[in-house]
Amino acid sequence: MKKLFQTSSLVSVLNVSDYTVALTWYSAWLSKPDETPMDGMAEWRIADNAWLQLDATAETVKPSAAIIGVNDLAACRTVLLEAGIAVGEIQDWEVVLSCDLHDLDGNKISLAQIISQQ
Repeated sequence: MKKLFQTSSLVSVLNVSDYTVALTWYSAWLSKPDETPMDGMAEWRIADNAWLQLDATAETVKPSAAIIGVNDLAACRTVLLEAGIAVGEIQDWEVVLSCDLHDLDGNKISLAQIISQQ
């Protein structure tokens, strides 16, 4: 089946309970946000048409998940650990390597690297 329409971008939204604390945690590894469209919201451009958005305006905060693709997972994990950011062990899923970070609201951010098919 073919898609009914073309898509052009993706925004993954993670709800957080404390904007200041979350902003500090995410900025420690993503740098300052690329956009702050309104109070309680911050956005990082992850790739050309992909964004990660923090939203502290939701009435209820339930943990979500986002997957961010990287080229060298081991190097990314090392940099995070050196910056004092807790990150899980690298898991090998045969077609992809991944490791997980969790923010203070329980949101899971998985970093993933596709394993070359040689």
